[in-house]
Amino acid sequence: MCTKYSFGYDLEFKTGKRAYAGGILHVDLTNQEFWVDRPEESFYRTMIGGRGFILHYLLSQTPEGVDPLGPENLLIFATGLLTGTVLPGTGRHAVGAKSPLTGALASSEAGGWFGHELKRAGLDALVVHGKSETPVYLWIKDGDVEIRPAEHLWGQLTADTQDQIHAELGDDKIRIAQIGPAGENLVRYAAVMHDVNRAAGRSGLGAVMGSKNLKAVAVRGSALVGLADKSKLKDTLKWITSTYKDSMGWAISYGTAGSVGSNHDNGSTAIRNYQNGKLAGIENLVHDNFFPKFVSERDTCSHCAVNCKLVVDYEDDNMKIEGAYGGPEYESFGGLGPLCAVTDPAAVAKANELCAAYGLDTISIGGTVAFAMECQEKGLLGDYEFQPKFGDGGDLLTAIHQITKREGLGDMMAEGSARMSTRIGAETTEFLAVARGQELPFHDPRFKNTAGMGYALSATGADHMHNLLDNFANFADSDVCARLDEMGVETPLPLWGIAEKKVQGYIYETAFKNVLDSAVICHFYPYEYKHLVEALSAAGGWDVDTDEINQIGTRIITLARQYLIREGFTHADDTLSARAFYPTKEGPIKGKTMDAAVLTHAMQSYFEKMGWDTQGIPTHETLASLEIDY
Repeated sequence: MCTKYSFGYDLEFKTGKRAYAGGILHVDLTNQEFWVDRPEESFYRTMIGGRGFILHYLLSQTPEGVDPLGPENLLIFATGLLTGTVLPGTGRHAVGAKSPLTGALASSEAGGWFGHELKRAGLDALVVHGKSETPVYLWIKDGDVEIRPAEHLWGQLTADTQDQIHAELGDDKIRIAQIGPAGENLVRYAAVMHDVNRAAGRSGLGAVMGSKNLKAVAVRGSALVGLADKSKLKDTLKWITSTYKDSMGWAISYGTAGSVGSNHDNGSTAIRNYQNGKLAGIENLVHDNFFPKFVSERDTCSHCAVNCKLVVDYEDDNMKIEGAYGGPEYESFGGLGPLCAVTDPAAVAKANELCAAYGLDTISIGGTVAFAMECQEKGLLGDYEFQPKFGDGGDLLTAIHQITKREGLGDMMAEGSARMSTRIGAETTEFLAVARGQELPFHDPRFKNTAGMGYALSATGADHMHNLLDNFANFADSDVCARLDEMGVETPLPLWGIAEKKVQGYIYETAFKNVLDSAVICHFYPYEYKHLVEALSAAGGWDVDTDEINQIGTRIITLARQYLIREGFTHADDTLSARAFYPTKEGPIKGKTMDAAVLTHAMQSYFEKMGWDTQGIPTHETLASLEIDY
């Protein structure tokens, strides 16, 4: 079997006259059919790419109530208008589907080089339909696509799969999006891995890919991504290239891993499944101790000089860790370390490597294993032979193996902590740290109350990225405050609670973040609204202004809300589980919790400001003003 199709290049894109490729490829794996959408320019201006494209196709081309692991669900790889342009931080793309973990939206972004290469091959997005009878992979190169057999790749770890595809196609510069064994076995929080060590991790996108018997997508392109009007971007380029070393010094020095110690000390990092406020031995994971022993070099993404990605290449008498799998970010440290009370740095680094090799989301696996550890602590795991214990790095690694293979207790853990709780019993609901069924990231809502509201409202389940993190808006020279100042919000914002101006700040900041996730741009860069005005205008040849940027983000948020409503979610689902209301007896946030009454009031204020009714349903007038007709 080797089914082929040619879609060709759009001439305007090929000649560098604009930033979008002008083509969206559809592949039906069931029928081995192909077709290409050639949208109007207005589609690119209103949806931008990334999450905007994902929501468009989920709303327009999937039926209500579709089974996330059924052939009617779509799997969408989407670049953004700015992906692959000369603007730093644009080496990203988005992956989306209906989530098998939450039943809601799955929309996750990944760095590396895959998105850039997909656009260079002549595509703004790839939409995968159906299910292949046998394992396959897609090979896309310069206007051509093939469906190729992948039985020989099924069961392989991600690095081995990449090596075999490179050898098979004779080019080690091919960029690959793929699943590992976790996606093949439909673990509900399996990730789609890119370049082996970049994950579109949240919400189970790897399980959707596995349900389609799609092992990988390999891409190679030669077109150079242009701009419609380069002159409109020169001021932003000059600004970012002259200031990024100062404004992004934290990322250049240590990446997000550098915040492990400070986040523990300020109360951001949850410990022992949210039971404790501090962790003895945390110093073992702090960068001053971790980096000299474990970090061999640094890696980066397309169009980025920051090199924030860790490479851990390590071996001792008991442990070998392969540098090909990168190294842990802050969220991976948080989930695989303090949340499980594991302070052995080698165990945490090895756990991160296994998640990349198997294709697992480190946030959800950390939350699920920590939940299981608390169930073990309370004697609630029944007669399972393996019962993981807090603080045991070996148990953490065993749990990852069992989850991937769905063996023993791992079969239940592969369903996520919310489904585990339902199976074990009602007494475990007080141990849960989820929103919309997805495990919380490690920005504790008891400290960051506005972020907690964001977890509850997010259409993707708990997510810290398209959110406002309270302590990032609490000092005058932050990039969040700079953006809010542009929009007329008085800054800095108060640290605690969810005051009215924090609700308004959340609205503007999440609109901006959703534009970033559609454009698609790395959140680490300190761009402001005015910079996106220049970038989108340059890319499309348009005259975009700040209000239009805000409207694009608001449109995408509202589309996501429409998707939730269509899939049966109500305002009752806009909530946080028990641990957000559970105070610790020690540590920097001792006695602090999310206040239920404050959360309720803030949500009603948010709904009103968004033009939604008291149940969070967008009004007809709001939909019309945003040109939404789904």
